[in-house]
Amino acid sequence: MKYQAFLLSILASTFSSASFADDFIFANKTQIQIGDSQKSITEKIGKPVKKDSGYITWKLKSGNQLVGEFDKYGLSTVTLSGKSSADYLSSDGLKFFPNQETISSVEKKLKYGCYYEGWGEGVIADYIVRSGPEGSIDLVFGTSGGDLTTKQIKNVKLDSITMGSYKPYGEEKYCKYPK
Repeated sequence: MKYQAFLLSILASTFSSASFADDFIFANKTQIQIGDSQKSITEKIGKPVKKDSGYITWKLKSGNQLVGEFDKYGLSTVTLSGKSSADYLSSDGLKFFPNQETISSVEKKLKYGCYYEGWGEGVIADYIVRSGPEGSIDLVFGTSGGDLTTKQIKNVKLDSITMGSYKPYGEEKYCKYPK
């Protein structure tokens, strides 16, 4: 009986760590993950084009842009934006492309997460999904538009896809959780 419990704990830890390894941004034909060092990312995708108040920006071969924020543990937040489908976010074996997906399509693929809407210069909307071990990574699918309804903004192509820590705005009542 103890052997079965031990085997089950090994399998559980293998699957939970495998989920974490599934979350990455694929950029310039290489994987970028939370915790990567600035040096390793530069070696993978090239020299940054801009360093500004804690953020580092890389222009990708596809024309897309990658913006990273670092802390003492390495990459803490990374945002992918642009129009090319050469780069994407991968989570749980699913691929998400900026400027191709919508919040509605993300909701259908993942089936759980939190929808937030607010106003800036028009409607700003995010769909946030907790991922990684114990929900330690946020996947944020963001879009914006003019004077739009919720139904309309959910069908506007994504401006950006972010992976890392995020402090959402909005109310918890707009969240759907896995059953």
